[in-house]
Amino acid sequence: MAELEQARTRRIKQLDERTIGFIAAGEVVERPAQVVKELLENSIDAGCTRVVIEIQRGGFDVISISDGGDGIHRSDLPLALDRHATSKLQGADDLDSIGTLGFRGEALASIGMVSDLSISSRTQHSEDDCGWSINMSAGVKGEVEPIGMALGTRVEVVDLFKSQPARLSFQRRPPTETAKVVDIVVQQAMANKSVHFRLSSDDKVLLETPATDDSLDRLYDLLGAQASRLLPLLHPVIDEQAPGNEHWSGWISPPGISRSRGDEVHILINGRAVAAQPFQSPVRRGYHTRLMVGRHPICVLSLRLPANEVDVNVHPTKREVRLKNSWRVLERLERAIKHTLSLVPTDIAVDVDSPLSGLPRNPAANSEMDLDGVSENKSNDDHTETVERADIAPSWVRSALPPTAVQVD
Repeated sequence: MAELEQARTRRIKQLDERTIGFIAAGEVVERPAQVVKELLENSIDAGCTRVVIEIQRGGFDVISISDGGDGIHRSDLPLALDRHATSKLQGADDLDSIGTLGFRGEALASIGMVSDLSISSRTQHSEDDCGWSINMSAGVKGEVEPIGMALGTRVEVVDLFKSQPARLSFQRRPPTETAKVVDIVVQQAMANKSVHFRLSSDDKVLLETPATDDSLDRLYDLLGAQASRLLPLLHPVIDEQAPGNEHWSGWISPPGISRSRGDEVHILINGRAVAAQPFQSPVRRGYHTRLMVGRHPICVLSLRLPANEVDVNVHPTKREVRLKNSWRVLERLERAIKHTLSLVPTDIAVDVDSPLSGLPRNPAANSEMDLDGVSENKSNDDHTETVERADIAPSWVRSALPPTAVQVD
């Protein structure tokens, strides 16, 4: 009798929409940073020129993203919360050449299953003098209501995973999630220099990058002063006759600038930030012996190729892609890195003990100290010497400081 009952429970049945929604949310909404990524992609696809990201407690309490994009029409707001509803695809043929960051139509519906979600929007050409808002809590949609707001869209996610204590228990600590959100915003900022990004966490501004037409200005905002020392990626003459329409551009660090971790290799494919792991091998082969074992370069590399030669529909979160001619693309990248580094002198050494690791050593570091032209002004109070030249300072100091007075004890 028990066997018959067990056999009945094993019969195949169609799951209800609510259960399906929770399953889909488990694939799309992995962590708060993934929510930020999905919402940022929607804002960029909407043609915004400024986006403001605000998070509280790593994104678990609040995630708020406001943009000045095209907005969502009032009648489309309820549909935006349905699974597989999108304005970026018209049919199956469009999957062969996707030109937008988002396209699956799953993000908002999945986020609304595991949080309290609010979407407010006002379109550029709306005849209404107000915006419209809709809420969704644990998969249950509310009514569309009027709201006063500026042009654009504002999405607010509150109490992420609060209704799913089991999933919440597997999440990382808020500071870890905050760091991951910063990484996501940095990736999007690298790919979209014409967009002004502003990120704040717990009411503190962590990152602000004004819109610019110069890629180097954007890199300076994100990477700091080291961006001025990066090398533009150059291609050998042989690549001009090589088959294929793919083209690599960007910047790589000289051998004298390296990191102990490989997380500063940034890859953009047709403006989409993707995981860098599949590209680490050609980057490493391109540097060959120019880097010490265990050291990694800084790279910001952008690949442009026809949309029908890259498949972005291979992962629920779109962080992985499949290239049609991957071997050719990777070999072209390796050749470009080797060619670029071949134009850099090989005698760039680095002082390992330097607190400013990465600055090249002064060639005169091992020469005999020259004190000619040094004027001494001795003081009975502090017993210091004012040195008009930096020759007696350590080599890494001479590399970093201008030839002005240096105080030595």
